[in-house]
Amino acid sequence: MEVFVAGCAFVADWLLFVFPLYQGRMELMESNSVYAKYQSTHSKKKGVPFLYWLFPPLYFRYVKKQNIKGLNRLFKNKDDFRNFYGFYNKSIAWYFVSYAGFLNAIESTYGVLEDLELGFLTIPLFLVIVTSLFILGHHYVNYMASNQHRIRFIKSVASDYHRIKKQTPPNQPKNLD
Repeated sequence: MEVFVAGCAFVADWLLFVFPLYQGRMELMESNSVYAKYQSTHSKKKGVPFLYWLFPPLYFRYVKKQNIKGLNRLFKNKDDFRNFYGFYNKSIAWYFVSYAGFLNAIESTYGVLEDLELGFLTIPLFLVIVTSLFILGHHYVNYMASNQHRIRFIKSVASDYHRIKKQTPPNQPKNLD
């Protein structure tokens, strides 16, 4: 029973890392859509180096430095600035929640491995599991926030709509449109 409870905590803590990270990414994307109106057309969007994701305070500093360049133009429109600032603060809060979830996930991963009594394999297996789940979680968030996922979702909804529409008998009214 102890292993089962530890396993549930393990899953919950890793979910508390991944989904707040995803929510923070979505909030940051919203703030960037407001901010994009004020970026110069000459500047190119650079991706965030992976190293910054490992330590959230460095990531926040990096994002802040990148965004300050266009803030002077954004200050002129108070409504847009208020929207941008709200989304930006929410994204930072979600990243800290995700970081706390990551720290909990580290602890629960070690707890599960200790409960399994693997001996000398505990530490190497711990490092492999934490590193793997961190990278997988990060890639999952990137996929969920990508255009590829949106396109697949839209195609799936359209396919379901056409399938349901074809299944409706001809003598019944079609109220799907």
